[in-house]
Amino acid sequence: MSTQRVDKAWQQKGLKEYPTEALLGTLGHYGLPVNEEEFRKLAETSFPLGIAQQWREKWKGTGPFKDFAVAAAVELWRRWLPDRVAPMEMAETLNGLMSALAHLLNGKQDAPVAEAFEKMNAVRARMPLDEKGAPQERFMREALAPFTEKQAEVFDSLAEALASSGHTAHAEAFADLEEFLLPDRKGIAKAMVRAARGEVDAATDELVKFTEDTQRAPISRLLAVDGLIHVKAHGRAAAAARTLLDQAEKANDIHLALDLVPRLEHVYKAQNDREALLELMTISARLEATHDKMHPGHRRHQHGR
Repeated sequence: MSTQRVDKAWQQKGLKEYPTEALLGTLGHYGLPVNEEEFRKLAETSFPLGIAQQWREKWKGTGPFKDFAVAAAVELWRRWLPDRVAPMEMAETLNGLMSALAHLLNGKQDAPVAEAFEKMNAVRARMPLDEKGAPQERFMREALAPFTEKQAEVFDSLAEALASSGHTAHAEAFADLEEFLLPDRKGIAKAMVRAARGEVDAATDELVKFTEDTQRAPISRLLAVDGLIHVKAHGRAAAAARTLLDQAEKANDIHLALDLVPRLEHVYKAQNDREALLELMTISARLEATHDKMHPGHRRHQHGR
C-alpha cells in the first residue's frame, strides 16, 4: 500500500492535482486498500457513486475525509477509465450547457452556447445505452443525483424559455437532448417548444395523441396531460385526464389514477366546474379506499404533487 497521502486541502482543491498513489494511500489508510484491477472489476457493473456505496461498510474516514471515498471513486474512474463517460462528467457538461443558455437568455449574446452544445453532444455520443437506445437508467440516476430542485426546474423550463425568447434552434436542440436523457418525455418537450413558438393548437393535438397512446408508459401519458394543463388547454386536458383515470382504475393501476386526481382538480377549478369537482371527490374517496385495502397500514404519499 502506498505511503503517500492526500492532505486536508483536497476539499478546496479537488483531487486532480494529487498523484494516484496519494489517492490509493489515503483510501488504504482509512480501511480501503484498492488497486486498479479491483476497481475495473467493480466498474463492470457500477458507476462511481455505486462503487463508493459498495465501499461504505469498510470506510473509516471522518471529518475532512468523511466523503473522500466518493470523490476518489469519481477521480479514479476519470484516470483509469478515460474512454468511459462517468455520470458526473455528463452532469457537469449538462450544467455547463444550461449555464451558457441561461446567460444567453439573460442577454449575453456572446455566451458560449455553440461550444457547450458541442461538448454535450460529444458526451452524449459516449453515454452507455440500454437495448432500446436510451441512456442506462443506473447511469442517469447517478448523473442527476447531485441536481438541486432549482437546477431541475431550470432544466424542465429551458427549452420553452428559449423558444419564447426567439432562440428557436437552441430550443429545439435542447428539447431533443431533454427527450434523449428522459425518454418518457419523448415528443412532449418538442410539443412544448411548438406551443411556446405560438403553435398552440398543433402542440395541443400532439399532446392529446400522446395521452391516448397505450404504447407509452403511464408516466409518459401523465406528462402529456401536464403539458395540456401547462398550455391551458383545460377542456382537452380534462377529457384526456378523465379517460386516462377511468382506464387506470379499470386496470387496477390505482397509483396512476391517484396521480390524476390533483390534475383534474386543478383543471376543474380553472373551469369553475363544481359538478365535476363534486364527482371527483367521490372518485378520489373510492380510490383512496381501494389503495388502503391494497396497502393496509401504509400511509400513502401524496401523488402527483
